[in-house]
Amino acid sequence: MEAILPQVSDLFSRDGRFTRWLRVEAALANAQGALGIIPAQAAKDISEAAHVEKLALDRYDEFYAKTGHPMVSMLRLLEAAAGPESGQYIHLGATTQDIMDSAMTLALHSMFTLTRAKLVSIQSSVLDLCQRHADTPMMGRTHNIQALPITFGYKAAIWADELERCIDRLDQSAQRILALQLSGAVGSMVSFGEDGDAIQEKMAEQLGLSVPAVSWHASRDRLAEFTGELALIGGCLGRIAQEVYLLMGSETAELSEPWAAGKVGSSTMPHKVNPTSTQHMMSLARDIRYHHAAVLEMMWVDHERNIMHFVGERQHIEACCVAAGELLDRADALMAGLQVNEANMRANLNRLGGLTQSEHVMLELGKRIGKQHAHELINQIAVDAFQNGKNFEEELKKNDTVVQALGAEQIHALLDPMQYLGKCPELARRAVQTLRK
Repeated sequence: MEAILPQVSDLFSRDGRFTRWLRVEAALANAQGALGIIPAQAAKDISEAAHVEKLALDRYDEFYAKTGHPMVSMLRLLEAAAGPESGQYIHLGATTQDIMDSAMTLALHSMFTLTRAKLVSIQSSVLDLCQRHADTPMMGRTHNIQALPITFGYKAAIWADELERCIDRLDQSAQRILALQLSGAVGSMVSFGEDGDAIQEKMAEQLGLSVPAVSWHASRDRLAEFTGELALIGGCLGRIAQEVYLLMGSETAELSEPWAAGKVGSSTMPHKVNPTSTQHMMSLARDIRYHHAAVLEMMWVDHERNIMHFVGERQHIEACCVAAGELLDRADALMAGLQVNEANMRANLNRLGGLTQSEHVMLELGKRIGKQHAHELINQIAVDAFQNGKNFEEELKKNDTVVQALGAEQIHALLDPMQYLGKCPELARRAVQTLRK
């Protein structure tokens, strides 16, 4: 899938922001024109003028220096473009925050679409990994230490399932978040007379937004929920990136980022194939969490409206979206081109000389002498073997209790990691079957 970062950057550029303001102003004029509140010709002129290429934007900074007001400066330009008569009907009954909040919601609408498509693309690549490596054995790790054997397809299935929840949450939250804002100075809609509800309905239909039950000027939870969704997505993708990063380590070398000809890992060490993209991803995920925390802080708005939150809210939301755009692009490329070193995965299965099968031995022994007795005995043998570099199988065969209960042949068989994969292959295939849509 093509990169979305350029589209996200355009969305939050100055022209992108102005374009969304003008879309809302045009929708307001069209709604009022259709209802006979303003002349039909005025609505037509305003709508046709409400495009950045129709305005003298080179004068925006001049107006802003005089007014100190971002929306009034834009309205002056729109008024001039609409003409001396029609220009008198722009922005009728609305307040600045109506336009800016609705315009931000339009941006979030686009972000929902772009983000969801990227998540689906990423998940599709991950499901390919599930299917291709359902039976590829590797060592599972807990607390960063080898634990029990799994398959790489199973690990990828965990990633795919978490991505599915990210997609589900996006779909569910969109219904709450993508709401129009148009209610006047204190949210009472008094400036629209009896036409407030009708104006809202027509504007919402034109802009593809829902009609809120009541003004949300002072209720910023919709925006905080959105950045929260991006933070959760960042947590998911950042964690996946961290796993790839760790498994790229020279001593492990089970996974690798895509590495194209001509790419350089180090300016001084020619051999370096560094996990550069995954480190970017982890950093971007942290940035998103930081911006989300700032948006949460801005939920404390007093009375019906103020500007304290408004000063930084937009900047944090925009920065959050841009970081998410880059993170999603990097994750998409990573999963599509992830290199899997099956040979090293198999080699690392035996790095501890059978010690990772201690649970298998303990459980079988426990059937004969009791689980707690077996755990105590195998723990003593295993820790001694690990700390002193002894062969685990040989140490087991030296113990009379273990040999009498299991026999040398069964001890050897129990230490085969391929016999202790559990349901990993089945779970990987089940994820593919369940999540492919």
